[in-house]
Amino acid sequence: MLPARISDSQMELLATRLAAVGVGRRDFMRVAAGLATLGAAGFNARPVLAAPKLAPGEKLARGQHVRIGGGGWWQNDPSSHDYNKDLYCTGVPALWAGLMKFNVDLQPVPYVASNVASNADGSVWTFTIRKDSRWSDGSPCTARDFEWSWKRQMDPASKNPYSSYFYDIKGAEPFNKSKVPDASQVGVHAKDDWTLEVTLEGPRGYFPVLSAYLAALPAHRPSVEKHGDKWTEAANIVCNGPFVLETWEHNRVMVLRRNKHFIGARDVTLDKVTIPIIPVQSGALPYENNELDISPLQTGDLKRLRDDPRTAKQVFRYPFPGTWYLIPQVTKPPFDNVKVRRAVGHAVDRENVVKVADGFAIPAYSMIPPGFPGAVDDKKIRDIQRFDPKAAMAQLKGTPFEGGRHWPKITLTMREEGLGQRVLRHVLRQEDGGEAPGLGQRRLRP
Repeated sequence: MLPARISDSQMELLATRLAAVGVGRRDFMRVAAGLATLGAAGFNARPVLAAPKLAPGEKLARGQHVRIGGGGWWQNDPSSHDYNKDLYCTGVPALWAGLMKFNVDLQPVPYVASNVASNADGSVWTFTIRKDSRWSDGSPCTARDFEWSWKRQMDPASKNPYSSYFYDIKGAEPFNKSKVPDASQVGVHAKDDWTLEVTLEGPRGYFPVLSAYLAALPAHRPSVEKHGDKWTEAANIVCNGPFVLETWEHNRVMVLRRNKHFIGARDVTLDKVTIPIIPVQSGALPYENNELDISPLQTGDLKRLRDDPRTAKQVFRYPFPGTWYLIPQVTKPPFDNVKVRRAVGHAVDRENVVKVADGFAIPAYSMIPPGFPGAVDDKKIRDIQRFDPKAAMAQLKGTPFEGGRHWPKITLTMREEGLGQRVLRHVLRQEDGGEAPGLGQRRLRP
């Protein structure tokens, strides 16, 4: 059965729900692109197995142990691993498995669920749970566990700041706002141990997307009720993901072990994962001191390690789900004039700008980065943004700003994050020093 149609108004609702848990417009667009490429199997497409494919002559190391961290990964001790109550606990997501998960194309596919189906308009969704689903103590992980977990997230007593994430569920908002006495009217019901039925406030063809995010992960009810806020300590936690938490020395290190009861345990190659808590100020030193096997690099370390023949082959790039861009205020001069916007599009030399990023960026001509579903590589789109000072000046002819004159004062506002302001300052210097129209008076505000 093809998935229920997702209307434009539903997509706006999806954007609102994801924004409630901190998913920005960029990441929403990538998820939207994934939805646009769903095949005939809809949300029931099977995930690709994660087991590695070895090249001829390769053998796995006897001790499957990896040490990860540094460079901003786990730079602070997590507050807990309870994503069901605190989405930004900064814990370890690999301890958990939700009903759905995202595949490499950012499409939601079954995980703890074996099948997902909806009624004709997408207002009722039914998740069939795998009967081999187990908690790490060997007990069954059932539809009743997900019902309890989702209602726990909505419970006003939990004081969960992200409860609006599930407001698409019938009765969730009034329950969360204490307008009804209990959760009995909330539209999440385990029909039996292996069937979860979710009734929504109306057609929501995107609901499996919500069930694939961290905000929809389960919690182990007996552990929560026994240990309270301490239930995710290493001695107390019961989880259902690929790994279990073997030890947690606060502010020092976490050690994970393969979960033998995990539904996909046969595809998990690693036996042990060590995650030290390392301040970002330590840079690449822990990696260079053989304390880590893999670590993201900060800008200060990239050039040094990339240019050092001893480490050059160890540095690799991967697609990052982010795009830096400037958005003009199109309701105010000068950017209310489309010719001015086209002129500025031709005034930015992207190829030169990314040199400032020193390997951390590539030129962007569309919102979705190469390597992600929905990415666009169209010559026509590139051409209307190509660096061409003469074309930029030609666009200004017939406008109040012909010849680059009479520009009003412009304030550029952005976050002080990553390479952002460094790259932006280079854009401004580039325009001031070339033939392209300058931006007149400018003020940079973080």
